[in-house]
Amino acid sequence: MRRLLLLVFAGLITIGCVSYAIRIVHSGFSTRAAPGAVESSLAMAMRDVAIPSRFKSMKNPVVVTPEVIHEGMAHWADHCATCRADNASGDTMYGKMMYPRPPDMRQKGTQDMSDGELYYTIKNGVRLSGMPAFGDPGGRR
Repeated sequence: MRRLLLLVFAGLITIGCVSYAIRIVHSGFSTRAAPGAVESSLAMAMRDVAIPSRFKSMKNPVVVTPEVIHEGMAHWADHCATCRADNASGDTMYGKMMYPRPPDMRQKGTQDMSDGELYYTIKNGVRLSGMPAFGDPGGRR
């Protein structure tokens, strides 16, 4: 019985993968189409797995001062606003056409990320997306 369930599960996974491959061949692999719910969920799950666990509990060591906030705003304008917009929505010419789309930094999913998770993402970037690595290329992860 267990073996039969495994075969059925493997068959369903195979059918799903083949169906998705046929869809890609038929419609292309454009960044213009919004991803479906399954694809979005899988991407978010992969993001969570891709960040090493030691970063998930890290806190920001920088003391917040008006100068630090000003410096952060200037950095955002230079490095982030092109894709993410001044208001962090991702609603820009570039952001609308990227895949995956830049997440809205104001939404719960991003706001719930720890300081360490955000730091790791900014420092190391995200493969197969438009998010570059802003950390020292010779530095440690």
